[in-house]
Amino acid sequence: MTTATATAPRRVGRLRLAAVIMRAGLRSQLANRADFAMAVANGVTYQITVLLFAAVIFSRFPSLAGWDLGEILLISSIRMLGHGLYMLFFGNLGLIPHLLREGRFEAFRTRPAPVLLQVFTYEAPVNALGDLVVAGASFGVCLSLLDVTWSPAALGFLIVAVAAATVIELGLNLHIAGLVLRFRGSESLFFWLDNTAGNFGNYPLSVFPVALQGAFTFGVPIAFAGYYPAAWLTGHADTVPVSSVLVHLSPLVAAVVLVSGLATWRRCLAWYARNG
Repeated sequence: MTTATATAPRRVGRLRLAAVIMRAGLRSQLANRADFAMAVANGVTYQITVLLFAAVIFSRFPSLAGWDLGEILLISSIRMLGHGLYMLFFGNLGLIPHLLREGRFEAFRTRPAPVLLQVFTYEAPVNALGDLVVAGASFGVCLSLLDVTWSPAALGFLIVAVAAATVIELGLNLHIAGLVLRFRGSESLFFWLDNTAGNFGNYPLSVFPVALQGAFTFGVPIAFAGYYPAAWLTGHADTVPVSSVLVHLSPLVAAVVLVSGLATWRRCLAWYARNG
């Protein structure tokens, strides 16, 4: 039996275990309906605040860098759908500082299951449902405003773009989660990333200074989680900074960020095991 053949049942078993734990966590949270409702409301409130800010901007400037309201809503909708999916499946990464302070992270290291899997399934992140509700509503409004022919190719591109946005956010947060294990006080980077993506990831890159365009493309690549895919879908590919090729690179960027994020996590987890 090859290594790959032997590993496949183990991976399936881990996925089943994750599903069982997540269902148990969801049932636990549903036991207190008031807490469940408040968690969903938190997600809704935050994302609505982001959209209200965009509405204020558009009340003063009906067009930004040649992008109209529907086109900009497509940027934010792709990003928010990706963010909602990230929060639903992987959002517990942000709880690592809490788990470390409470001493619960140590228990994860002694159990016969991957530490990341235990983190992801620690509790059911029901506030993600609020994020997804607002993202879906935003996308619905966006569709009513856009003049885009949704061919099978365009729909496939959109699905890949949302998946890439999810993976990009996961990869970036894995970098931060690793740093949290290695350096005290770095947990504020979770808030910084979420705040940066919410404030800057919903608009055309061309409205920002050149330094920020480069930072959000080659440094912290949040532009690939919304702007670049939307530029292709709305016919703005020829106006993007640097090169129009960037509008097709979200899946590649997502893969690179995820691989580097996992590598950072593993290195920092090994350091924590030796020095924690």
